[in-house]
Amino acid sequence: MKAPLQFLARCLDPVHVGSGGYRLGRVDMSIVREPATGIPKIPGTTLAGAIRAYAEMAKAERPELPDVNEVFGHSEAQGMLRFYDAEIVFFPVLSNQGTIWITTKDRLRLTKPDDDFELRSEENVVPLKGLSGTSPVNLAWMLLQSDPAKPVPLPAGISSFAHRVVAVSDKLFHHLVNDNLEVRTSVEIDDQTGAAKGGHLFTYEAIPRGTVLRMEIYIDDRRGNTNYTAVEAMLKDCFAGLKLLGVGGMGTRGFGRIEILDGGAE
Repeated sequence: MKAPLQFLARCLDPVHVGSGGYRLGRVDMSIVREPATGIPKIPGTTLAGAIRAYAEMAKAERPELPDVNEVFGHSEAQGMLRFYDAEIVFFPVLSNQGTIWITTKDRLRLTKPDDDFELRSEENVVPLKGLSGTSPVNLAWMLLQSDPAKPVPLPAGISSFAHRVVAVSDKLFHHLVNDNLEVRTSVEIDDQTGAAKGGHLFTYEAIPRGTVLRMEIYIDDRRGNTNYTAVEAMLKDCFAGLKLLGVGGMGTRGFGRIEILDGGAE
């Protein structure tokens, strides 16, 4: 039995996967979060639905591709693929030094399992790239003390745009992510007139562009008659759809595109 395929993906646009309906709180339309941590995520079911749609589009143009129902399943049979939730591993935060991507020790280990370091305090940061010494680090509205820098090689595909990276505690990560989500205001449009509806102003949040997510997809080659290599190739072909058409809601407002990074997670 092979291990799940692991990928890293960068949000090219804000991504909104709604939690369903309107809620009282900071925004009217909130996004899906991991219940245990409160950190936003993209559910595996959302990824599965979008990638299946792109597979059906590809199959229509290339009949030689594997059968979509066999690979993804249908109402009477389970498919070969299992999609796990995509979780945030590097999150961009604005600072007076430019954008800084934050991560945590455990999240970094998901992509670089051999790296090890300790935070001397939950209120400190460890500079991993682009920041040296022990000078305080400004992250949005927080000025944090630095532990000694520990430069680490980042996963392939990230170094080209993440020029400054720090590790923070899980507690700080939760606050910094949720305080720096993208929040937009919009208004409902009347289908009959094409004009804005009076009193229908609403706000919604999204994972900001530049966020790096980790995805896992498991291929169960004990099911179906298609071999593992063909399913993996079909799956990667579908990733072009994620970059072109995206995932989640608010697509007509320019939301949803994500790009699978070369090299993936280690």
